[in-house]
Amino acid sequence: MIFSAPVKIPPRIYLPLLLALAIGLSVGGLFLWQIKQSVSTIESSFKANTTPTLLQRILPGKPRITPDSAMQSQALMELRQGEIFELKGEWKLAQNEYAQSVESGGGTPALKKLASIQLQRRDYDGAGITIDTLKRENKDSDDVMLLEGILSLRKGDTSTAISIFNRKPDSPQAMYGLALVSIVQADHEKAKQYLLKATESGDPAIRGTAAVILEAYNEFALFPEGQATHLATLLARALAQVNECETALVLTAPVIAAEPRYRDAWIVQGFCEFTTERTKEALASLEQAYSLDPAKAEIQYFLARTHAALGDPQNAVTFLQYAILNGFEPERDARELLADYARELGNTDLALEQYKLIAESKDGDLDSFKRYIDLAIGIPNRSLDALALAKTALQKYPDDADALTLTAKAALAAGLPEDAQKYIESALKIDPKSKDAASVQEAIRKAGLVQ
Repeated sequence: MIFSAPVKIPPRIYLPLLLALAIGLSVGGLFLWQIKQSVSTIESSFKANTTPTLLQRILPGKPRITPDSAMQSQALMELRQGEIFELKGEWKLAQNEYAQSVESGGGTPALKKLASIQLQRRDYDGAGITIDTLKRENKDSDDVMLLEGILSLRKGDTSTAISIFNRKPDSPQAMYGLALVSIVQADHEKAKQYLLKATESGDPAIRGTAAVILEAYNEFALFPEGQATHLATLLARALAQVNECETALVLTAPVIAAEPRYRDAWIVQGFCEFTTERTKEALASLEQAYSLDPAKAEIQYFLARTHAALGDPQNAVTFLQYAILNGFEPERDARELLADYARELGNTDLALEQYKLIAESKDGDLDSFKRYIDLAIGIPNRSLDALALAKTALQKYPDDADALTLTAKAALAAGLPEDAQKYIESALKIDPKSKDAASVQEAIRKAGLVQ
């Protein structure tokens, strides 16, 4: 990795910035504090929660309904779907799922998730309402205190943030929050002290998050003559890795003003602008990074994401193809996005190519086979290709009802109803309650192709 800062840093020192960011777009402090909740904890919260949910307060007049088992299951499903969207960096979709989970009776875990994603999206009014609800239900919670303090910090009210964290100054959450304040104030000695204490916490989430930021200080210590811009960029990178992009952006702006050709500062700034939905600003920053290093796969990947967010799938496809050629990892993520953007452009051949490469790769799963087959069976002259890949999936998952159902669907599309019926009968023997298998069987009957 080449820096334009006066201190030249050997490439072996640096962790791959954008690789970590691509893998963990939404893996950050607030996300970690929430993901630690186990399914059993969530379910117990559903049962114990008797306070009206946030959306019930917003929509007065709705009768209070105690969540039954079906509602609990729905709330849990929505929570998990929100986490999947968050991992993919689909912030708006994640927020919608968390709000639905709250409405379904998801209780404290869903409210915490909703608050954290509202902070990520800079929906500070919404975050304030959610945090107030959490405070009423969890008055003494350290996690809620942290959310409240970070909200004040994000709004630029540093003194209030300090006051909030000082309510429980010895808690790991307060240590972490005060470390963020110290970084903003450029009091790095204090920041290191707070982070060091946080890494000794029994809370694995706080411990891990603090360790990521502390490592930036440790890395900088290897260079006694290192400049302030170098430290700021290292800290911004670490903060971006833990979803503290608002604080990271405070650090990158003066670095870029002082050293406009500092590639890594532009990368961090562009990434953080993208993840906080400052899309036009992200495009400008990433284009600056690209002008300094046009062959870097991670820059190309995020340029593709940014162009797509701006409604330009053609440029998104181009940059993703470059990123894959230049060895972007994880490759599957890039290929899945490339297929999505290709479909948006109507380029089904390119989309099918990506789905097939994913399905046949070492980490290909049944869902990746399904994406190819579902697309191919709707395209003239591609149904036999779909059937061939379905048979490959069946070889990999010979006793899986879903694989048999998928093969039956492909056989039916290829004009082989007898084969389709055999596959679907086998699927129903393995899983008689399979709704997908029953649907395919009904399609065969409606087509009148077999009795």
